[in-house]
Amino acid sequence: MAVLAIDVQGGDHGPPHLLPSVIDYFSQRPQHQGHIFGHDFQCRDLVRSLPSNLTFHGTDQLLPESVSPAQLVRHRYRSSLENAYQCLVSGQAAALVSAEHTGLLIALMHRHAVTHPAIERPVLVSWVPTVKRPLVMLDLGASFSATAEQFLGFAAIGQAIVSASMTTPPRLALLNLGVEANKGPQALRLAATQLATWPGIEYCGFVEANEVFNGDLDLVITDGFTGNAVIKAAEGTLDLTLNAIRQELSADWLGRTLGLFLGRRLKPRLSSLDPRLHNGALLAGSELAVIKSHGHADGKAFQAALNKGVEAAEGQWCPRILQHLDKVL
Repeated sequence: MAVLAIDVQGGDHGPPHLLPSVIDYFSQRPQHQGHIFGHDFQCRDLVRSLPSNLTFHGTDQLLPESVSPAQLVRHRYRSSLENAYQCLVSGQAAALVSAEHTGLLIALMHRHAVTHPAIERPVLVSWVPTVKRPLVMLDLGASFSATAEQFLGFAAIGQAIVSASMTTPPRLALLNLGVEANKGPQALRLAATQLATWPGIEYCGFVEANEVFNGDLDLVITDGFTGNAVIKAAEGTLDLTLNAIRQELSADWLGRTLGLFLGRRLKPRLSSLDPRLHNGALLAGSELAVIKSHGHADGKAFQAALNKGVEAAEGQWCPRILQHLDKVL
């Protein structure tokens, strides 16, 4: 059983889209419990009838649209996100799920927890679809650069998560602009030297961005700026390709006929590549399990983030991560 704290005010869609998906999720999973945090007025019509494993905690305060992470660290607004964090910190919930933007989630993590010194700043861990099975990739946007020591911390975080579900050492690679040993920033090359002798992993050297999605790796390590750019570019390329195919197949009767047959054949494969099914990134580096949902997430995608919250709670990801990070120091 997992208990989640869920903020439904974040993201582009807010309560009208997120709350029904939360209610549906917990209605189908009575073994789990959820604490929903939202604005009283915006949520009141949607929470009149909740399943017994959900509790709504309302507030009459909203975060100012222009609030910065620095302001959120210094001031208390009694918002739904802050209240959800309090629920997590008090131990009433084992994980928090929110579609609020990364900066605010990190700010509240700094307010309530201490980031492990091996990384100094929380990182975003995400699951990326490949042609075979999803791999774990970090950092995907919580940092702009990384030292060699921080790259090792990232590797320890990924190893802690991936090894929990594997019987063989995870295959790990560092994302770089080439596979040659002399390529890339010095910090990356120094980290590579260390990782080559690490126990518990199969170090596969450097990997280029176009090879990330081949399905031959379990874990890819990079800095947040590069990782975020790679993932956003991949999502855009997938959207471009699928839209071009849809346009061609809907252009005339021949295309529509062909699309009818191809759709049946390709649907399972395309469904496995749906980014919504892999939504939910772990903000890792402290004792608090916080899952960042994509801001554009619809109901289906937000349920995937709820799944990540359950997995983080039941898998004890944060304690495992901290144990692995201790070994890096």
